[in-house]
Amino acid sequence: MRETHFIKQNKDKWAKFERNLGKGNANPDELSDLFVEITDDLSYSRTFYPNRSVRVYLNNIAQKVFYSVYKNRKGRLFKFLDFWKETVPQIIYESRRPFFLALTIFLAAAFIGVFSSYMDADFPRVILGDDYIDMTLENIDNGTPMAVYQDPNQRQMFFRIAQNNLMVATLCFMVGLFFGVGTIYVIIQNGIMLGAFQYLFIREGVYMQSFFTIWMHGAIEISCIIIAGAAGITLGSGLVFPKTLTRLQSLQLSARRGLLIMLTILPLIILAAFIEGFITRYTGASFIVRGVVIFGSFAFIISYYVVYPWMKAKKGFTSFISDVKLPPEQSSEIKYNQIKNSAQIFSDAFIFYRKIIKPVAFVSFLLAAIYTLILLWDGDSYSFQTITSIEQFLENPWALPAYTLENVSQFLLVGDFSIPWILNYITSGVMAYLVLFWVQKDANKAKNTKYGWLFFLKTITATFISMFVIHSFLLAVDGWLFLLIVFVVPILLMILATVFNENINLISGIARSISVVSGNWVVMMGAYLVITIMCLIFLFMATAPIAGFYLGVIVNAFPITDLALVRQGFYIFLYSYMLSFLFPLVFVVMGVGFFSFRETKEATDLLEQIPNVGIRKISYGMEKEN
Repeated sequence: MRETHFIKQNKDKWAKFERNLGKGNANPDELSDLFVEITDDLSYSRTFYPNRSVRVYLNNIAQKVFYSVYKNRKGRLFKFLDFWKETVPQIIYESRRPFFLALTIFLAAAFIGVFSSYMDADFPRVILGDDYIDMTLENIDNGTPMAVYQDPNQRQMFFRIAQNNLMVATLCFMVGLFFGVGTIYVIIQNGIMLGAFQYLFIREGVYMQSFFTIWMHGAIEISCIIIAGAAGITLGSGLVFPKTLTRLQSLQLSARRGLLIMLTILPLIILAAFIEGFITRYTGASFIVRGVVIFGSFAFIISYYVVYPWMKAKKGFTSFISDVKLPPEQSSEIKYNQIKNSAQIFSDAFIFYRKIIKPVAFVSFLLAAIYTLILLWDGDSYSFQTITSIEQFLENPWALPAYTLENVSQFLLVGDFSIPWILNYITSGVMAYLVLFWVQKDANKAKNTKYGWLFFLKTITATFISMFVIHSFLLAVDGWLFLLIVFVVPILLMILATVFNENINLISGIARSISVVSGNWVVMMGAYLVITIMCLIFLFMATAPIAGFYLGVIVNAFPITDLALVRQGFYIFLYSYMLSFLFPLVFVVMGVGFFSFRETKEATDLLEQIPNVGIRKISYGMEKEN
């Protein structure tokens, strides 16, 4: 095409671009589209008219568009509000079937609890336990049926309730990985408990008093369980109904949706715990005041989770979450300097972990062997609860995580700076250092970065200081372990990943990580929580009957005189190996995620690529621009 014809064909479009750029209220999204068109024309002009003024003209316009886009990009507050006004209602509407299913199952289970209690007066004892029923009946006889909510230590009660509700909601969500069946089981269990609990007060003739007390916090608390159930069913649906995707790809998409639904209930859980800890105790307040709190809570839940998404859908959503697509195949090469969501970071973490799985397995084996030998030499006694048969697991599936956490806590949650504490500190420090070093080495391989003694000293020091802080927190958690894992550990690991990836000291890493993660908190926590939950699930499998089977093989294959010592050593090695082998995945997530967070904030890779837009290799005899 001749240059004059090229200019004549596009000059009206270019003039329109310049007029839009001159507007002070130009739409950033529209300017982004203009940027794409301008760069296409610029690429063409660089190829065919490298030494003509049209190339210079288009280059100037492209620069103006680029600066306009980043000058007018949305602020943090606007993005935060946009998440709650646009993204959440759309996800809820698109997940309306899981919501309806969770609500239906819960109401049906509650009815079963009521009907069973009506038919059998002892049914609540089976569900709630004799101790709780006896305490409640005693309170009713004393004329204070709601005395259980009058704990004098309000602050401690608030934290305890918040932690318990967070654990229940998280469990309800994460067992959705078992094809949604686990979530449905949790919903049914909680529904039956609620029905049996409420009928107990109906039978004793104090239902009105119980209703206007329990439902002050229960309106939000029960709603959160149903919403968490919907999130878990959404998660499991990706495995059950992958459609045209692989199950792993479908799981990545459904996990992202489920996580976003779960994020919406975090403030509600805290609010419900605050009401239960500080407000529900006032059982003498008038029914009108308590009724306002109850029905106001229900009105908010229905408005935001039912009415508002329906109204937004009727008007049409401005975003297109359902259009998110995954590539048909995952490349073995990770593109670090790209903006990624939680699911993509999660996927990249597994891709990278497959590359290093052999050295990780070998180092984990050595560390676990040393760990086991030292603890056996130390002479402390450990008792391990295990599931010995499939029938036992089916009879009480909750024993699987319960036994695992109880077994691990014996040498993981020690009470002082003992030998197990030192071993935990060293083991986690070694694995964190190795994994994060491999991540940043893989990310910088194109730059041929050299790592000298100074890098080693800075990073190894930062690693062991971070691990020391984490394990020191373990000494002081006093029942707050869940909050520590959710809120403290990811921050410390992100600081550590920043130290590695930017080769800076720990003090600088703190400020730098805050800068990089600000605005990316939701993405970071989404990837962190999913990978942590998956690691926990694999860890739970250590108490499955297969572990006892291998122990039996060892016992039968070798002449063993001290069976108790062998059993103790076997399970210490098993748990220490799994912890060393699985939880480095969390380090990988933080190491890989750092580059995405940095790109989101600073667009370093984009700025490096802008000067190369339009440059082409010599092709078909046409000379590229120098």
